[in-house]
Amino acid sequence: MSYRGLVHRLDEAVYHRQPGLSSTGAKKILKSPAHYDHYVKHREEPKAEFDLGSAVHAKVLGVGAQIAVYPDGTGTEEFEYDGQVLTNVLATNGAISTKAAKAFELDARENGLIPVKRVTARVVDLMAESVLSNPIAAKLLTDGRPEVSMFETDPDTGVPMRGRIDWLGKRIIDLKTTAGDASENEFAIHAFRYGYDIQNAWYEHLHHLITGETLPYLFIVVETTAPYLTAVHRLGEDELLMARRRAREARERYARCTETGEWPGYNTRTGQPIGILRAPVWNVNQYIDEFQGSAA
Repeated sequence: MSYRGLVHRLDEAVYHRQPGLSSTGAKKILKSPAHYDHYVKHREEPKAEFDLGSAVHAKVLGVGAQIAVYPDGTGTEEFEYDGQVLTNVLATNGAISTKAAKAFELDARENGLIPVKRVTARVVDLMAESVLSNPIAAKLLTDGRPEVSMFETDPDTGVPMRGRIDWLGKRIIDLKTTAGDASENEFAIHAFRYGYDIQNAWYEHLHHLITGETLPYLFIVVETTAPYLTAVHRLGEDELLMARRRAREARERYARCTETGEWPGYNTRTGQPIGILRAPVWNVNQYIDEFQGSAA
């Protein structure tokens, strides 16, 4: 079955099986078409480091995979393994290294659950409490719907697009977790490093194609370490303009590569076989401080 427009309550696994260029794919192809080609041909398995973020999403938004706590002998959890009912599947040092623990993890994932240790489950609760006790974040999540899928074709390039909004109301809300600071300056570094600006422009454009509306896009950011602070941010106007141009470039690259069947590596814009290394801004500033400042 093919989908178009806004789709509510679409199973996440079904969403990921749908055709179309996603914001993740857009970020890959901006790195190089070869990276995108490898990405679609060798899908990555879910990584354990993403489990915390997924669990927090489910706790805050009320949808998605719930957690399953490893039986560790301190709670009521049990697991039947090798003909025995176990109340502790962890190693003596608490590691997830026993055969029983591995079996528990496999069983949980096969049943659509996220296996976590008890301490992680507590962190999930604290992070969710932080988000929902933040007055701005709580108000943003009062009116709207979670996990809204989007499907539409870009009219300028003919590229089929897809996206999945964390929370859609009067604004598009993107819930992010960060191992660093949720502060404005620190999260900006994190956001641009991981292409959250591209995701912002991608979802904004896709939603506009479907509805004709351009909604404000906000990031709710919660820290993964104590005191688990929450903050709300948005892209600056100049940053959003740059993100829109980069997102458009991703669609244009995808259209060209699809038409030619070629998925080249680096230097795809310049066409030069040998790249020229330019000093980043911090290096130029360091040079100015070290030499031009001393000369004065």
